[in-house]
Amino acid sequence: MKKRNDLYENEVKYVGIYARVSTEEQAEQGYSIEAQITTLRNLCKAEQKIVFKEYVDAGISGKTIEKRPAMKQLLRDVEEGKIQEVWKLDRISRKMSDLLQIVEHLNRNNVKFRSYSEKDFDTETASGKLNIQMLGVIAEFQRNTIVENVKMGMKQRARKGKWNGGTVLGYDVVEVESGRGKDSVLRINHIEAELVRKIFRMYGSGQGLRSIANQLNAEGYKTKPGNAFSSVAVKTIINNPVYIGKIRYNVRENWNEKRRKGTNKDPIVVDGEHEPIISLELWEAVQKFYKKKAVSAPRKFDGIYLLTGLMRCPQCGATLVAHRVNDTLKSGEKVVRRYYICSNFRNKGSRVCNSNSVKADFAESYVIERIAAVVQTPKLLDDIVVSLNKSRSKSVAPLQKELSAIERELKTLDSQKQRYFALYESDTIDNDMLVERINELKSKYDVLANRKSEAERQLDENQAEPIPLQLVRKALSDFNGLLQTSPVETQKTLIQTIVKQIAVQQGQKLRGIELEFDETLRQCLVVAAPSTDKVDGAFSLSRRKYHSPFTIVI
Repeated sequence: MKKRNDLYENEVKYVGIYARVSTEEQAEQGYSIEAQITTLRNLCKAEQKIVFKEYVDAGISGKTIEKRPAMKQLLRDVEEGKIQEVWKLDRISRKMSDLLQIVEHLNRNNVKFRSYSEKDFDTETASGKLNIQMLGVIAEFQRNTIVENVKMGMKQRARKGKWNGGTVLGYDVVEVESGRGKDSVLRINHIEAELVRKIFRMYGSGQGLRSIANQLNAEGYKTKPGNAFSSVAVKTIINNPVYIGKIRYNVRENWNEKRRKGTNKDPIVVDGEHEPIISLELWEAVQKFYKKKAVSAPRKFDGIYLLTGLMRCPQCGATLVAHRVNDTLKSGEKVVRRYYICSNFRNKGSRVCNSNSVKADFAESYVIERIAAVVQTPKLLDDIVVSLNKSRSKSVAPLQKELSAIERELKTLDSQKQRYFALYESDTIDNDMLVERINELKSKYDVLANRKSEAERQLDENQAEPIPLQLVRKALSDFNGLLQTSPVETQKTLIQTIVKQIAVQQGQKLRGIELEFDETLRQCLVVAAPSTDKVDGAFSLSRRKYHSPFTIVI
C-alpha cells in the first residue's frame, strides 16, 4: 500500500479514526460505533482532512489493548507512517499504563492524538500530555473503585453464607425473592447429588483421580457443563467444601492478572445457607486420604520433551502431552520410554479419545533432521518460499471481493436505517418497533465493521513485498547451526520459538512442520548466538515491511 509521506508537501493530513463500544454500551439506545464514526468523519470533513481508515473494535472491553485487534492494527499503521493523526470520540483507554503506552507510541512516530469530547487533549504540548495523564489516572481510579466496591459486596455476601454465583455439580442455582429483590441460592439436584456421593466414595475407597475420571466417562456421566470428566474435575469436586454445607470464597485474587499465582492463603470459609450433600465423616476421611496421597516421591526421571504443546491429536484435536512408560527388558534392565499422547485420553480415558501416541525420540529427531535437510537442500527451500509467495498473491483477490461485499452490505444497512426513521416519522411504526429494528441493524453493522477491519489487515499483509528467499535461508541456517550445537534445554527454547505447530496423522506419522518468523525469533537468535554477526540476516525479517509474522511449512 502506498505510504502518504509524499503528500506532506501539500499539507494533506491523513487521519485514523478509532471507535469502540463495549457489550454493555452497545445495548444503550443512541450510542454505537456508527454514531462515533459519523461524528468524527464529519469533523474531518469540516477541517479538510482525509480519513485514511476507520479502526473498529466492536463489543470489546476498554480494560486492556491486548484483545483489541483494530487498536493493534492502528498502531502498526502509525509505525509505518500511513497516518498523521489519530482521532477518537473520548479517551483511548481506561487503563493508565495502556493510555501512556499508546500516547508514547504516537509521539515517537510524530502522530497527534485528538479526543473529540475532551478538547484539552493535545499530545504535542506538555500541558496536553499532563491532561491525558490526569484523565487516565482518574479513569483508572474510578474503575478500580467500582471493582473494589463489587468485591467488598461479594465478600460480605460470602461471610453471610450466601452463594455468589457460578454452577456446581450437585446443586442448581435458583432465584428467590428477598428483602432487596431477587437473590441466588443453592438447591440440591438429587440426581447430580448421587453422582457427587459416588465420586467421594470412589476416592475414599482408594481409586485415583484419573481412574475415577476414566470410569465415570466409561459409564456415560458428564460434568455440570456437560463435558467429559478429567482428573482435574474430580479433584475440584473432592476438595470443594460446598458439599458439606460450607461457602468458600476468594480462593483466587485478581484472576485476570495473576492467574494461579494469585492464591489467597486465607480464603473465606463459613457455614452456608444451603443443605450439605456429603456427611462430615466422609469429607474428613477423603481429605485425610487426599493429603496422604499428595505427598509424592521425588521424580526419578528428568527427561526434557522438546515438542511440548506443538502437536495435536489427529482424532480429537487436543494437545499431545508428555508421557513416559517404565519397561523392564528380558535382561532385567529397566528403561524409560518417552511418548507424546492425547491429553484427552490421558485425563479422561478411552471413552473420550484414543492415545494416538507418538514416540518422542522419533518426533524430535524428525523435526531437527527436517530443518537441517531444508537448509542443506536449497532447491527445496526455493520451492517452499516461491509457493508461499504465490499463495499470498492468490489470497488478495478473494479478500478484495469480500471487502467490496462488506461495503455494499454496510451501505444497505444504512439505507434500511433511514427507511425505518422515515416510517417512524410518518407514524407507520411506533418507538418500540423503531428501537428494536435499529438495534438489530446496529448489531449487524458492528459485526461487519469488525470483519472489515480484519480483512483490511489481512489484505495489507498479503500485499506486502514478497518474502525474501535469501533472508529465510539465512535465518534457517543460523537457527539450524545453533540447534545442532546447543544443550537440550536451549534446543527446546529454540524449537518452541520457531515451530508454530507440527501436523500429526494417525499411525505415528508426521506430515509437516509449520515455522513462524517474527520478532521473537530474531531476539532468540541474538540471545543464543555467540555474536550478533551470525544473525545479521535475521534482523531484516522483522523490519517494518515484515511487521507481521509469516509462516512457511516444511
